[in-house]
Amino acid sequence: MKLLEQYKDSIALAKNQNIITDTSFKKALDNCFSVLAEKDKIHGIHTFDSKPDITKEFYAALLSVTTEFVRRAYCKEDIQQYLSDDCGLSSSRVEIFLHDFYKHRLGIEMSLLNIGDSLPHITDVKWKIDYIMKSSTMDSSEGPLFRICLVTDKYDPETETKKMSTINFTCTSQELQDLVYKLKDSVRHCSTVTSRIL
Repeated sequence: MKLLEQYKDSIALAKNQNIITDTSFKKALDNCFSVLAEKDKIHGIHTFDSKPDITKEFYAALLSVTTEFVRRAYCKEDIQQYLSDDCGLSSSRVEIFLHDFYKHRLGIEMSLLNIGDSLPHITDVKWKIDYIMKSSTMDSSEGPLFRICLVTDKYDPETETKKMSTINFTCTSQELQDLVYKLKDSVRHCSTVTSRIL
């Protein structure tokens, strides 16, 4: 929840019903879930009956917090604790949020899968080793051959579901070591960048 600390004050604006009215709160939730789940129904901020600058601040924080809840797979109790205990929202507003959140959660997950280049997400790796002892064209072997199968998930907009596919390739021992080294280097680089941001 450390990442969500920066949004606490902005979400807490909704605890005062004079600042963010029930109507504005519901419209902000509708907008939030419509945008994140890539639906069409969106209200303009100017139609809210609250102060536009405060509503925009709340709305921006709501988008960020909701995205983090989905990305990090927060459970209902964690979300409830953050909204009610940390941000001070009333139990009725927390229940409204939770109802809409679980109603749209799958759509938001599907939308988040397509952020970026829409590359597939690797979910599993299958492999086997083949070793050629001798063939009619080669007397000495180059070592084992590794047959790698990457199982991936990608969002399919036509069926609106996750679609599993595989990426198959064969490599030598040296090529596999190069791949592993590059992956470890990428992980180190991402960790360094993440630690600088946080």
